[in-house]
Amino acid sequence: MLTVKCDKCGHSVEVEDSTKQYRLPLFFVFIGTAILAYGNTVTNPSIIITFLGGQSAIVGLIWLVVAMVRSGRK
Repeated sequence: MLTVKCDKCGHSVEVEDSTKQYRLPLFFVFIGTAILAYGNTVTNPSIIITFLGGQSAIVGLIWLVVAMVRSGRK
């Protein structure tokens, strides 16, 4: 938890770090994008590599959208 101090009254307030919930979905998006980029650079890409890269990117994007919608409701 982060601690923020008020300039006017001097009270300290603990604030939750909201970026933690976006780290893993962004990791999946970046890994999926890297796998898809690798598949484009090789001369004979494997269908398995392309499928896994696409699935990783899609799962990461869906997870990111769901996390953003859930955090908006609070």
